[in-house]
Parts: sequence; C-alpha cells; structure tokens
Amino acid sequence: MGNTASRLLPVLAGVWASALAAQAQAADASACKPLRLINSIKMTTNADRSRFYVPVQINGTPKNLLLDTGGGMTQISQDAAKELKLDETYTKLNSRDLYGNWSNKAFRVKTFDLGTQRGEDFRIQMAPTPSFPDDAIGVLSTDLFLQYDIDMDFGAERLNYFSQDHCDGRVVYWPQRPLAILPVNLKGGHLNVDVTLDGEVFQAILDTGAPITATGIVDVEDAFHLQRGSPEVPVIGESSDSKLKFYSHNFERLSFGDIAVLHPQIQLMPEAMARSYGASSKLRMVIIGLNVLRQLHIFISYSEKKLYITPAGTGESILFKPPAAPP
Repeated sequence: MGNTASRLLPVLAGVWASALAAQAQAADASACKPLRLINSIKMTTNADRSRFYVPVQINGTPKNLLLDTGGGMTQISQDAAKELKLDETYTKLNSRDLYGNWSNKAFRVKTFDLGTQRGEDFRIQMAPTPSFPDDAIGVLSTDLFLQYDIDMDFGAERLNYFSQDHCDGRVVYWPQRPLAILPVNLKGGHLNVDVTLDGEVFQAILDTGAPITATGIVDVEDAFHLQRGSPEVPVIGESSDSKLKFYSHNFERLSFGDIAVLHPQIQLMPEAMARSYGASSKLRMVIIGLNVLRQLHIFISYSEKKLYITPAGTGESILFKPPAAPP
C-alpha cells in the first residue's frame, strides 16, 4: 500500500492484560517499559487448520482476510471491492502472484477495522489472484505489522499486536516452554530466518499464507540423495501443460534453533517456481507453511529484529484466561 502504510491503524484502545502484571512489576521502569498489549484478534481456521483467517470490517462490513506473512502487502480481490462499492485507483506498486497474474490497481477505503484498531482513508492493493479460499476476500500481510511487535499464537488462534516500546528480550509472557531466539531479516517485507533441515542450513521465509512447507527440488535432491518419482519422492501434481511437476518428501527434522518439528512433509517445487521466491543455486531456500507454523507460538519483535519461538500451546491464551481463584 505504499506510503499510506505509516498512518494505518491508529490505536483506539490500549489493553492491559492481567497476565502481564507480574512482568510489569519485575521490569525496571527507569530503564525500559514492560510489554504492553495493544490489540488481540481471535482468528478462525478451516477444518484441517491449513488456513487462518482474520476478521476485519471494511467500511463497516464484516469480512475475512487470509493471514499471509509471505505476501508483504495487504490486498483484496476485485470482486470483493465491487461488492463493497470501493472506488478504484492506480498505484505505483505492482503485485504479482506465483501464476503470473499481476495488478497495479488499488481501492480507496474509508474505514478499516481490525479488532480495537481503525485505519481511515487509505488505499488497499488489488490482489492479482482471482480468488481466495473459503470466504476470504484477500490477505492481511506484514505491511500492517511493521509499527508493532506481532504475536502469532496458533494454539489459541490469536493474532496479538504489542507496543514496540518495551524491554528487550522480555516478551515471552506465556508459560515457559523450550525457547528459540533467532535473528530475523525483514528484507522484502518477508520474515527471513535460518533453519536447519536434516542437518543442512537453509534460509527460510515464514509464510502463513502457504498451507504446506515447500522448497525447490534442485536445492535438496543432491544434498539428500533424492530421486524424483521414487516412492520416497512421489509426484503430487503437475502444471496444466504437464511441463512442471511437483514432488513431496517427508524429512526427519526441521529445526528453529533448539526447537524442532519432526517429520515435516515438504513439497518440492520445480526450479522455475522456486526462482519466483528468490531461490537459486547459491541460496537454498525453504518456504515454511502452516503445516509447520501451526505447531509453534511465534513472537515477532520487529523492534529487536528477533523471533521468539516455542511449541504451540493449547486452548485460550493466558492473556484472556481468568486468574485462578485463591486457595
């Protein structure tokens, strides 16, 4: 959305969560501030949890956007814009999808409500993709994250926005579990982080818009002695002209520091599609999709350029559980 992003989502209501009280007391107020919750949105998901949806209101009309950290730009479809009677305009930004569709248009939005936050009078990019799964009308992406620290609690199905004005390193408010703290590169609006796949280092993009984790087949077939079309690397799909084939393989271990996801299924893309993500023979890349990410709790500290990752919990977030009754 170009230069309009800096004025999106001014805070309407800050929320102090009771679960953060102990952390607030422990913080040295003279040196830095405690973690402060700005907004929390309860997401929905489909039956197999391969998609997470964020409820929003556009000009007062409730709609769902697909949570998509891989896109870098919030977008809505042309059909949805027509339904909402949004004015169309042009933008200097060109957006493309993996199938060659592109758009340089945008829509003017009077109000955009996300939980307790509202943006007014700005543009949303037209999605080049003709349609979206289920009842989603577009994607919510990282351009609406950058002013905050973002907490993706997949176990509780919550997307939390925190103030960036807090003590460095004091962000893990949920019950202690094995923890990995990793540097993150934000190039291209993506969340880029190094991971280890069966002992080999890859650069990864965390992509909540992708149902399954994927990498280029040329990046793994020699390193792991894989043979295309073998029982361990079956063909799972092909392009309409049968020129591009997609394969799959179950690896042993995908690690984020000390946090490991065991036996991840990874789609192996043809080289032409892998290049569209920026992968090349010099840079081994893996796109981490929701089949892996939904097993994790991920706090993105944009202010620190770090990821805090633990295994996902279950049930409602500690931020919204009532305090236990005294004995």
